[in-house]
Amino acid sequence: MPEMPSKKRNQHVDGSLQALIERRKADSPTFATLYNEEFNKLALARQVRELREKQGLSQTELAERAGTKQPAIARLESGRVVPRLDLLQKIAHALGMQLELRFVKSS
Repeated sequence: MPEMPSKKRNQHVDGSLQALIERRKADSPTFATLYNEEFNKLALARQVRELREKQGLSQTELAERAGTKQPAIARLESGRVVPRLDLLQKIAHALGMQLELRFVKSS
């Protein structure tokens, strides 16, 4: 049986996506800024979804409690949008939470 040729590895990737991202961030301040903004947006989306699910609420139920519509919750949880501060405050209240906003030194 003939031997299968080995896959060529991309010489720019050492096998780790995280390592590639870190190199790109180090090489490009613009990339680093955009990456961090997207990462934070997705982290917020994940946190809202996890809090909602932990309380056993549907998106519709959370939307009703927060005085908004289900598509607004879906867009927030997908990470497609950065919600307005007033909506985040309403969502926090609807979840029995308090919204905490803080400034941190950029890396």
